[in-house]
Amino acid sequence: MYESLKKEIVDVLKFMEDKGLNHGRSGNVSIRVKDTNYVLITPSGLLKARLTIEDVVVVDLSGEVIEGSRKPTVELPLHTTIYRSYDYFNAVIHAHPIYVTALAIAREPLPPVVEEAVLYVGGEVRVAEYAPFGSRELAENVVKALEGRTAAILPNHGVVTCGKNLEEALEVLVLVERLAQSYILSRVLSKTTKPPDEVINYLSTLFNKRIRELE
Repeated sequence: MYESLKKEIVDVLKFMEDKGLNHGRSGNVSIRVKDTNYVLITPSGLLKARLTIEDVVVVDLSGEVIEGSRKPTVELPLHTTIYRSYDYFNAVIHAHPIYVTALAIAREPLPPVVEEAVLYVGGEVRVAEYAPFGSRELAENVVKALEGRTAAILPNHGVVTCGKNLEEALEVLVLVERLAQSYILSRVLSKTTKPPDEVINYLSTLFNKRIRELE
């Protein structure tokens, strides 16, 4: 079932590896199937850039496997909890890009230092409270950090990005990693500024309007 959506996941994972947004066996990707209770998600323990559509697992929102011979990613609770909490998200990417992961290690949020950060992410990318990977506690902490946002940083771990579809979630991932790189480099220059408050407020209004339209 859902071969075209499974292919989207496989193609995105290869793109992420090629662009340095993820590596090896780490990271995971999922898509919620429209008008169903089903989620397509990556399996555990495999090299993500070598996945085939046969490796992708179908689960329901309770985490029960519906189709597939592989074991779902250990971060299954993270994905299903996000979907149950936010109806307008239909795709979730968890990845370990270098610059955002540096902020995750430092447990520092990513401020909205460029306008795109507000328009497409919602503002500051928050750091969720720490909990062990794969735990329901981590999933709940990330859901809180995602309130009014399309991305959240997982402390000592990586990042989660979300969207109405997989293309949008990937766009947010690319943006957040480039933003993190620019932000860290600006700190090397010992000067970091943000757009004026009135600009941030205006762009926040546009972001919130777009989210409301998806609900």
